[in-house]
Amino acid sequence: MKYGACNIVSFKKDQIEYLFSQAYPANMAMLAAAVLVIFSLTYQGEVQHISWFFAVFLGCFSARMLLLRRFNKKDRTTSYQQYANYYVLTSLLLGLDWALLSFAYYDLNNDELRFFLTIVNLGLITAAVGSLSMWMKAYIAFSLPQILSLMVINALNNNLLVTVSLFIFSWFMFVIARNTNLKFKQGRQLIRQNIKLIDKMETEIQNRKKAQLNLEQAQEVLEDLVKERTSELLEANLDLKEQIDKRCEVEKDLHHLAYYDVLTGLPNRVMLIERLKAAVIKAQKNDTLFAVLFVDLDRFKAINDSLGHAVGDQLIQQVSVRLKNALREDDVIARNGGDEFVIILEKMSDVRSAFVVAEKLIACTAALFEINGHDVHIGTSIGIATYPIDGIDALDLLKMADTAMYYAKDVGSNSFEFYSSEMSNRIKGRLELENALRLAVENEDFYLVFQPQCDIHSNATTGFEALIRWNSAEFGQVSPAVFVPVLEETGMIYVVGDWVIKEVLQFIKSGKARNAKVSINLSALQCGVNQYSEKIKKYIDQSNVNPAQIEFEITESVLIKDFNKTEAFLNSIHELGCTIALDDFGSGYTSFKYLAKLPIDIIKIDRSVISGIDHKKNLQDIVKAIVTMCRGLAIDNVFEGVESEKELETVRRLGAKTVQGFYFSKPLRLDAIAPWFGDDHKRNNLEKNEVNNEI
Repeated sequence: MKYGACNIVSFKKDQIEYLFSQAYPANMAMLAAAVLVIFSLTYQGEVQHISWFFAVFLGCFSARMLLLRRFNKKDRTTSYQQYANYYVLTSLLLGLDWALLSFAYYDLNNDELRFFLTIVNLGLITAAVGSLSMWMKAYIAFSLPQILSLMVINALNNNLLVTVSLFIFSWFMFVIARNTNLKFKQGRQLIRQNIKLIDKMETEIQNRKKAQLNLEQAQEVLEDLVKERTSELLEANLDLKEQIDKRCEVEKDLHHLAYYDVLTGLPNRVMLIERLKAAVIKAQKNDTLFAVLFVDLDRFKAINDSLGHAVGDQLIQQVSVRLKNALREDDVIARNGGDEFVIILEKMSDVRSAFVVAEKLIACTAALFEINGHDVHIGTSIGIATYPIDGIDALDLLKMADTAMYYAKDVGSNSFEFYSSEMSNRIKGRLELENALRLAVENEDFYLVFQPQCDIHSNATTGFEALIRWNSAEFGQVSPAVFVPVLEETGMIYVVGDWVIKEVLQFIKSGKARNAKVSINLSALQCGVNQYSEKIKKYIDQSNVNPAQIEFEITESVLIKDFNKTEAFLNSIHELGCTIALDDFGSGYTSFKYLAKLPIDIIKIDRSVISGIDHKKNLQDIVKAIVTMCRGLAIDNVFEGVESEKELETVRRLGAKTVQGFYFSKPLRLDAIAPWFGDDHKRNNLEKNEVNNEI
C-alpha cells in the first residue's frame, strides 16, 4: 500500500513524538557517559581537552532539555518539523563534540584509556539506535562524526583491520537503525488499518446482535416445547437411574471381591500382579528403579495354632495397618495370601531406599501387639528384588523376592536379604560405615592435621589449612573423600563442622599457630543454613580469638547452589573480620561475576593446574592468566599441590607468593607444629616433620 499525503504527515508526527519520548533517558545516559569519561581522563591525568568538551556538551545538553521541555508543554508556536530540525542540530553538535574529543586523544599512549574512549563512542552509537533511529537524520548526524573520527584515528595509528571493522560496524548499525525506522512506520500503518477494521467489525457486531435477538425469540418458543418433553423424559430417567445405580453397586462389590483382600482391605494377589506389570512398563518408559519386597511373618503359624484363628486374623489386620503406615502414599502394598505381604517401591533414587524401608518395616512389626488380652511378639523376614538389576519381568521379580525372603529366614528373625548377595553386602557396608560414623561423631573420634602455607621468598609460614582425619577402629584410616560425603548426606556435617571450628579456634588461642592464619573448609550445607554466621560469631566471641587469623574456604559448588544466600552468608562472616578463600580454583566453572560480587580475599589455585606445570606450557598460560586477573581484582593467591623444586621455580616465575604442598610439608599433627616453626623449612629437613604415611 502506498502512503497518501495525510499518512506521511501523520507518520512524521508519530516519529517526532516517539523521538522526543526517548529524549530524556537518552540525555541522562549521555550525561552519565560524559561524567564517566571526564572522571576517567582526570584520574589518568589527561585533562588538557576536558574543558572545551564539557562546555560544548553542557551547551548542547541544556539546549536539548529546553527543547524537550517546550515540546512536552505542547508549545506549538514551533512546528513538528522545526522541533525535529533543532533536535537533529543538537545531535550533530553532540556527535561532533564526542568525535573531536576522541580525535584530540588519538595519539594517547595509555592504551587502556584509548580503548575506553573507543568503547564509549561505540556504546553511544549503538544506544542511539533505540533513541534516534525513528528519525534517521538525527541518528546519522549523531553517529557519523563519531564513527568517522574513530576510523581516521585508527588509520593514523596504522590499525587497518580496526578501521575496516569500524566501517563494517557502522554499516551494520545503519542497517539496524534503518530497519527499526521502517518497522516503526509499518507498525503505525498496521494500527491505522486495524482501526478501520474495528469500525467495520462494530457495524458487523450490531447486525449480528439484531440477528441474535431474533434467534433468541425463536429459541424461547422452542424451549417451551422442549420443557414439556423433558419433564416426561425425566420421569423415565429416574426409573432407569435407580436400576443403573443398583447394577453399579453390584459391579463395585464384585470388583472389590476380585481385586481386594476381604480381611485387610489391601489389594490381593490378582491386583498385585497387575500393579507389578504396570510398574515394569512405567520403569521401562522412564528408565527408573523400583523394588519388590516380599514380607513374611515369623512365628505366625505357632500363634495361629495356639491362640486361634480369630487372634491370627486380628494380627494380620494390625500388621497390615502398621506396614501401610510405614510406607509412602504412592507405594503399593498387597496381601499375597496367608501371612505374606508384597510391597512395590517405585520412584527410588537408588537401591539404598529399599534398604531403609526394609529396616522400617522390621522395626514397626517388632513392636508388641495386644490382641484380646494377649501380648503377641512376631518377627519379619523380607526378601528384596530390584528392577532392572535383578530382572525385568514382573513374575520373575516376585519369585526372586520370594527366594530372597527364604534366605532371610535362614539368617534369623527380623532380617532381610537382597536377591543379589553382592549388592546386599555392598549396601550393608555403606550402612556399617554410616553407623561407625555416627559413633565417631558421638565420641569425637576425629582429629585435625594442619598443612602449612609458606611464603615462597622467605620460607616463612603464613598460614595453615585445617584438615579433618578419621582413624576408625573398624575400617582403619578412612579418606575424607569417603567419609565427608556420608557426613553431608546424613546431615552429620553440621555437628562435625561445629567441632572443627571449635578445634581450630582452640588451636589459635593456644598460640601454637603464632601469627599464621588458619583456614577452615566449609560445606555447601553449612553455607546454606540461615543464621550460621551468627553461630560462627558466637564461637569467635567465646574463644576471644582475633578474627583476622581465621580463614574460611569455600568451593565453587557453594557459589552455584544458591548465589544470593551464599553472598549474604559470606558478607556476614567477612564483616566479622575473617578472610574468605575460594578453594580448588581452575578445576571447575567459576564465573567471573561471582568474583566481582563476592568478598573473596584469596584464590587457591587447584593442584590439578599446578601438577606438571614445569613442562606444560598450557598450564603456565592458565596460571599466568589467573594471577593477572587476581591482581586486577586485588585478590591474593595460594598455589596448592607444589611437590617438586621445578614446580616451585615455575610458579615463582609466574608470580607466586604463597605456596602449599608436599614440597614444603605434608599435613602436620598438632604435636609437630612447634618443631615445624623451629625448623628452617628447607627441603632437606622436611622428613622429620611429615605425618605418617596413613595421613
